[in-house]
Amino acid sequence: MTTRERILEKSLELFNQFGVPNITLRRIAAELGMSQGNLNYHFKKREDIIEALYYQLLVDFETEKARLGTEEMNLEFILDSTRAGMEALFRYRFLMIDFNQNMRENPGIHTHFIELEKIRKATYLYSFNIAIEKGIMRPPEFPGEYENLNDRIRVFSDCWIASSEVYNEPKTPETVQHYHRLLVEFFYPYFTEEARIAYRERISEL
Repeated sequence: MTTRERILEKSLELFNQFGVPNITLRRIAAELGMSQGNLNYHFKKREDIIEALYYQLLVDFETEKARLGTEEMNLEFILDSTRAGMEALFRYRFLMIDFNQNMRENPGIHTHFIELEKIRKATYLYSFNIAIEKGIMRPPEFPGEYENLNDRIRVFSDCWIASSEVYNEPKTPETVQHYHRLLVEFFYPYFTEEARIAYRERISEL
């Protein structure tokens, strides 16, 4: 593992455990047993580390997104894809726990995140259309229905980790499992009857 990778790994651990406001470059360097000057050679500011971790997260998201063109759209895909995305976000949970601060203090991340949301929305709407064609989701009953579903998913996605932190919920796989089920239930009213039956058969596994 390179020095840069060690810095990012330790920073992620510390940010997740203590929050961005409580971690300084000096603290990260001390935890790694290196001088702050050595750390500054790789990262000049704390915000540079946050930005690097943000782009690491995007690599995980891009890998999942690529599956859209290679795997069959079915209920299993919806469950597995949404779960994988939430697990990736949970690994970098400090970004969402201190969401507003991170966006305010990192204009580059904020700008990129806004553009990323446009891409994510297009991907979701594309996925909805495929699911409708495959008979997994029903056609919209009024204009903008699925755009509104996407907006609800966005709000939930931005806030579920912060909510978990506020209520001191344990940082375990079961936490992701709980919130994943809440997310998937956003989709349930839009499933066809066949997909609803299949989902109900899977509830105990979620």
